[in-house]
Amino acid sequence: MTTAAAPTAPPAWLLAVVSLLGGVATSLAFAPTTWTPLVVVGPAVALWAWTHASTARLGALYGVLYGWSFSFPAFRWMLEVDAVAGVVLPAIQGCFWAVTGAVAAVASARLRPSWWVAVVAATWTLVEVSRARVPLTGFEWGQLSMATADTPVRQAAAAVGAIGVTGAMVAVAAGLATLAFGRDRRSPVPLLVSFVVVGLAVGMGLVRWTSPVADLDVAVIQVDDPCPGVFAQDCPGYSTELLRSYVAGAAQLDRAPDLMVWGEDALLGAETLQQVGTRLMRDAGALPAPLLAGAGTPTAPGRFLRWAALFDANGVAVDGYAKRMPVPFGEYVPLRGLLGGISQVGRLVPNDLEAGQDASPVVLRTDTGVVSLGTVVSWEVTFSRAVRAVAAEANGLAALTTVASYGTTAASDQLLDAAQLRAAEHQKPMVVAATTGRSALIAPTGAMEASSALFRADQLTGSLALRTGLTPFARFGDLPVVLVAVAILLAAVRPWRRVALDETSEAPTGQRGACRSADALPR
Repeated sequence: MTTAAAPTAPPAWLLAVVSLLGGVATSLAFAPTTWTPLVVVGPAVALWAWTHASTARLGALYGVLYGWSFSFPAFRWMLEVDAVAGVVLPAIQGCFWAVTGAVAAVASARLRPSWWVAVVAATWTLVEVSRARVPLTGFEWGQLSMATADTPVRQAAAAVGAIGVTGAMVAVAAGLATLAFGRDRRSPVPLLVSFVVVGLAVGMGLVRWTSPVADLDVAVIQVDDPCPGVFAQDCPGYSTELLRSYVAGAAQLDRAPDLMVWGEDALLGAETLQQVGTRLMRDAGALPAPLLAGAGTPTAPGRFLRWAALFDANGVAVDGYAKRMPVPFGEYVPLRGLLGGISQVGRLVPNDLEAGQDASPVVLRTDTGVVSLGTVVSWEVTFSRAVRAVAAEANGLAALTTVASYGTTAASDQLLDAAQLRAAEHQKPMVVAATTGRSALIAPTGAMEASSALFRADQLTGSLALRTGLTPFARFGDLPVVLVAVAILLAAVRPWRRVALDETSEAPTGQRGACRSADALPR
């Protein structure tokens, strides 16, 4: 009796190319292209390649190729700041997918489709949790959830956070891989289960965990770049001209709002916030409304704090939030004595930002009552844990930023995607004030209500629907998702060991313990 020949595994070069294509496709799901369906198609293509890797080492290699072909296009805006940073950052980030590739490859020969999908999603999720925290303070850009910011799926973040949404997208991608690219025991069950999980998460996110308290009329003032294409350090009079533009923009408002919001470093620095307000009054006179704006104050020689400071209409400093997560190489230089001379880093970052310590929201007193705003500065808005630290007692969220250094790249659009997720995670409105754009008003659902264009003086006016209360994510953070992911991996040990024991008992003498061919689809 003739036995059918086992299917031939695709050649290694083809699997490498497919992994690269999967990464490029995934990057196209992100701004500026935002081809949203690719957020699952791209990973699914790469996962097909990883299931055919014959060893964990090859799986890790294909994972890195995917990570690099995703990270370099998705984060190419870094090249606007520095060529070295634009290469080193994506290179480091891409390496994180080595773990997922290795696990996907090994598990494909050991687990049935449903278990394989669960293990891949759990591994990817835990790797993203790690990537968001190391090296240094981590890097949360590029999570698959960011590509869902303009879809209803983002509302699931209220229940499971952005990291949970990412895990759900991976589960759908893995389910798609088992169905569309499989050759052995194709099963629609994993994909259907993944869709059910996504539906349940979205359903929980649609529950109104927070309740309305009031509306806050805000006016975001955005200005144009005083020195287009030039770093602020190379533009004499940059700060003075920036302030002049802000004052002129405020004078053009049709009516006085409850709060004006200017961008990061909008005000001239001074020894104290009160001195900042005094200088503001000297240069601008009385303000039409209380002001939330960025400013800097020194703490020691070569060190400073970066504030989101709140002033009343007479320039009196009433509250402030000092940025707690400095940007490595952007606001401080790790090991400055060793690394300060690399490229332009030492010159462009002459002083190191000191991390603030207080995560309390700023408190604004209006004619209708007291309002608290959970405020963050710049790239902090891309970190779910940074916003969560200031959001619990807040009625709304605010982010002051400037992305002028990144030109017309997708950096500003990707930052706004992250801001939409932060609003959805807490079901509280957010205002984003970017010095030169893009600024935005975001609803508690995460929907974009108004936004501005890059490098164009503008004013955004509207009402923030303030809310109170806590979503499941606000209460528990990423912990439930992490625990579920760990539980899945622990639970997979039993079927994994059972398959290994079955193979050992069935193998002919002399072949027991040999690895099963990994060219089959996950079982």
